[in-house]
Amino acid sequence: MPIRSLAGAVVLRNIPFTIDEKKVLRELRIPKAGSLAELDSAVLSRDIKKAIDLAYSLIRGQACYRTFRITEVRPDRIVIEGSEALLAGSNMVKLLADCDYATLMACHIGEALPARVEALSAENLAEAFYLERVGTWMADYMADAVDRVVESEIVKNGYERTFRYACGYGDWALSHQPELLRLVEAEKIGLTTMPESHIMIPRMAVSAVIGWKRR
Repeated sequence: MPIRSLAGAVVLRNIPFTIDEKKVLRELRIPKAGSLAELDSAVLSRDIKKAIDLAYSLIRGQACYRTFRITEVRPDRIVIEGSEALLAGSNMVKLLADCDYATLMACHIGEALPARVEALSAENLAEAFYLERVGTWMADYMADAVDRVVESEIVKNGYERTFRYACGYGDWALSHQPELLRLVEAEKIGLTTMPESHIMIPRMAVSAVIGWKRR
């Protein structure tokens, strides 16, 4: 069957989501409680619940992904149609050496939550902190949601997927991020990078690659 994302970028908007209390607590380094009801402090439980409720009204998950044919495997990089330099590093070679395709992806939770964190930082540091942690976890949530969509396309086409490898991890330098966003047409979801740091704007975003491995 034709590979949908090989023809161009696929854009996902208003990605459905739920906020898992247990995951938020792990993000806050509270390992023993499985829910807010299990917390010893009623004040802490109330404040985290307030951040979660606020996050529901602010998060608007968006994503784009695109698949590229792998044309060459070199000792220090993987070459894809459209870019010779993006997928550089020994870890990338290990990840994609046995793959025919690579899917690039980028996603974010919207501008509203990071902006509210900035505003709260000048008013209430605790509220800003809890909302920041919720948003950080939800960026990974959105990446997992896109991951599942990509995996479905990979499996339907008779391949196995590699694990998701994020830009900036290991020896895949963050300086490659602008090129990745260009290739996935991230401007369609309003995602860009800061000129010098290459950090994505809006914040609370994830960019990564997933390989299509031959069975």
